[in-house]
Amino acid sequence: MNECARIKRLLSVYVDKEANNADTALVEAHLDKCPDCQKELSQLSRIKGSISKKERKALPPDYLIFRLRDELVSRQYARDRLSLARMGDFSRRLIPVPVAAIVLMTMLIFMSVRQTAGTDSLEDNILNGASVTGEAVLGLVLGTQG
Repeated sequence: MNECARIKRLLSVYVDKEANNADTALVEAHLDKCPDCQKELSQLSRIKGSISKKERKALPPDYLIFRLRDELVSRQYARDRLSLARMGDFSRRLIPVPVAAIVLMTMLIFMSVRQTAGTDSLEDNILNGASVTGEAVLGLVLGTQG
């Protein structure tokens, strides 16, 4: 039985006529006396025959070139979409910059308006009916307000 296992491994090479002379002689000698291996050889031969009769479909000559072009175009399209998506992320990251600029400008305008309002003297503020802040009184006391 050990010899049958070895022959069965060689049968495929034998059917394809790729076995060397020593293996061919060994297989043929064994086939003369073993009906199980003859049956195995018969099945392999039928399978090989049906495969070789099978019609092979030929691809158009430029098929590979068209497939490569399509693949390159689809990859380029995907890269372009990805770069646009990344740009969208970048613009979303930039949103805080204009918001911060607007807040800063609003603060500067508010401070400048407040500063110009603070240049009036304490008496002017009192006469105009404006509320007098502690800052204005302190400025008057320290002499920094005129």
